[in-house]
Amino acid sequence: MHGARRLLVGMVLAALAAPAAQASTIDAETAGHADRFTDAVAGDATDTPCNVVVVFAEAKTLSTLLDGFQFAVDLTTDVTKPMPDYKMDIGPDGRWTFGGAGLHELKPDGAGVVAIPHAPKYFHVEATFGPGSTASATISRHCYGPVTRLVYVVDNPDAGVDGGDWLWDKQAP
Repeated sequence: MHGARRLLVGMVLAALAAPAAQASTIDAETAGHADRFTDAVAGDATDTPCNVVVVFAEAKTLSTLLDGFQFAVDLTTDVTKPMPDYKMDIGPDGRWTFGGAGLHELKPDGAGVVAIPHAPKYFHVEATFGPGSTASATISRHCYGPVTRLVYVVDNPDAGVDGGDWLWDKQAP
């Protein structure tokens, strides 16, 4: 019984530490601006609708990446069903192709911004950064205004994806 109690206490402490660790990671990635961002993957989506603009930014500086990535989205994601079988392949020209369910590529404008008008409550994203370097997630929509920015903070853009996080920016774009 004593071991079970110790295990339970350990589990509770770990659960309490997880949000603090996530906040610490976001704080490091956003150069001390964790209060401005929230995790885009965790939690339930909000009912408030909005248009979403997606940007890729370098950790610590939050400088927007203008190129070097591809972005695909499935706007038909149903979180109550199993994940679809997405198909991704890299062609001889080094560009990725995307398929399966509603997954399709959206290209950034000249400022590195990808627009998702009338974003659904949940959507699946795939980002690629050259051969073998990908980031994927199912995003829970959180709207902080009529247009809300979704940021993928890239920890090391020079090495492809060396880690990163999908974050909602609570400030207007």
